[in-house]
Amino acid sequence: MSKKRACLLVAGIIFASLLLASTKGQPRVALTGIVSSDAEGAMEGVLVSAKRGTITVTVVSDKQGRYSFPVSRLMPGEYRLSIRAIGYEATNPNLSATVGKGTTEVAITLRKTLDLASQLTDVEWLMSIPGTQEQKWALYRSCVLCHTLAPVMKSQYDAAGWMATLVRMRNWSNLSTLSKPVLSRRGEGTHPFEDGEFAKYLSSINLSSKSKFDFELKTLPRPHGEDTKFIVTEYDLPRPDSQPHDVVMDAAGMAWYCDFGEGIVGRMNPHTGEVKEWQDPEVKPGYAGGFQECDLDSEGNLWFTRHEFSSFGEFFSKDEKFVNWSAPPEYSTPRTLTTFFAIRPDKTIWIKDNPDRKVFLFDPATRHFTPFDQYPAEVSKEQRHEIYGVNTDSKGNEYSADIAGGSIVKIDAQTGRSTLYPTPTPDSGPRRMHTDSEDRLWIGEYYVNKIAMFDTRSGKFQEWPHPIPFYGPYDVELDKAGYVWTGGMSSDLVSRLDPRTGQFRLYLLPHLGVNIRRVDVDNSTTPPTFWVGENHQAQIAKVEPD
Repeated sequence: MSKKRACLLVAGIIFASLLLASTKGQPRVALTGIVSSDAEGAMEGVLVSAKRGTITVTVVSDKQGRYSFPVSRLMPGEYRLSIRAIGYEATNPNLSATVGKGTTEVAITLRKTLDLASQLTDVEWLMSIPGTQEQKWALYRSCVLCHTLAPVMKSQYDAAGWMATLVRMRNWSNLSTLSKPVLSRRGEGTHPFEDGEFAKYLSSINLSSKSKFDFELKTLPRPHGEDTKFIVTEYDLPRPDSQPHDVVMDAAGMAWYCDFGEGIVGRMNPHTGEVKEWQDPEVKPGYAGGFQECDLDSEGNLWFTRHEFSSFGEFFSKDEKFVNWSAPPEYSTPRTLTTFFAIRPDKTIWIKDNPDRKVFLFDPATRHFTPFDQYPAEVSKEQRHEIYGVNTDSKGNEYSADIAGGSIVKIDAQTGRSTLYPTPTPDSGPRRMHTDSEDRLWIGEYYVNKIAMFDTRSGKFQEWPHPIPFYGPYDVELDKAGYVWTGGMSSDLVSRLDPRTGQFRLYLLPHLGVNIRRVDVDNSTTPPTFWVGENHQAQIAKVEPD
């Protein structure tokens, strides 16, 4: 060893010793305590949340009932505490804690709830209610886009009342919420469940003819074991009716999002919780301006598409300016709708036009649109197909999720040839997907409750069934550690799959009815962190596995 290297080694040892001495005696835990109840004693799997300002941090109690907030997660100050544990509520609803320089200890006691129905997720309602799988899926697919099943189940409509309600619902857009209904110009008169038999079914399971439910309310188990080892950080958005449909992380660690209900994009600083929003000036009279998808290009600019009318664009993050485009008149029809897109490696954009069975390759530099037929010539217009999400591979080929046809569609970027690849499980309902570094597509098979991987090089699929019924994976992404992440609208559970073993980890979010859509993995951290928009809670959530 050289003299120089020896000196550096000694200096490193001295620095490490000084650092250890400086931290000796400092607490590693800011806030801790035991969660217990008369019914169970110490309770594992209870979510304990501490909120200060616009940021909420949540941990989960371990096998001994102890919850612990690391000192790095809570600054000194006053915090409002809350819990989530199915079947229970806090004995003291006004829990709080003062965090100082030492470790604060707060014991939390729970009692059995008298209103279990108000705590059920949509998955638990679907597990509980009587009916066929077809009836339950009809309920799921017609309601949970806009709200939870609780108002449906607690309603008092008879069959006639439900029929009138279903007729009225056909006029509302999927970007509606109960507090903010939005008229749609897309699907008037086409509600798929507007029939008398469905109305009768709804009236048979709600409270129209009884004062309480006459079936057992079934629940999922609380988190236990490895499923308790995670931390969730939630960030409030400034508008209570915000719908952060898509959330994506930029290279500087900022979270960008697009609003499903309005033409608004925003940027959130996870270090401070500070949010800045921008309103897109483009409008179409009589149409909602909400965004369907957003993503960042290699220069850090945010691209977006709309849900209700044919428009897409780019938000230049440095200049804070919007630029919007639409398909040119020679390629447009009254039905044209450009709702999903994918950014190719050469910075050109694939834009789908599902109603016209087209996809466009758009070059922002020249503003030129090149149209392609979405399906092969042998696919007739009478066959049921509908494209949802789109993506691209390293060669710039386009891939579409054919949610109605149960297939993945490829358009070769060089030849323009379209090829259908049916999923192994028929009618799988592929929804949204991410491409990994090996050009494999990771897909949410929404209708059959599975995660799929499509190897674009070999043309082969692999599928993994989700352990929670009616979970409905919406979007899927692989992280750098080889785990696959997904979420759904029905259960408030974030899922992490190990595709090598088929084992799932399930991380419960703190609020009921978060409604997860797009998912995003931040691979700059170790281990990777997972980000989602809580579409019906006006929050952005970060999930960190331990």
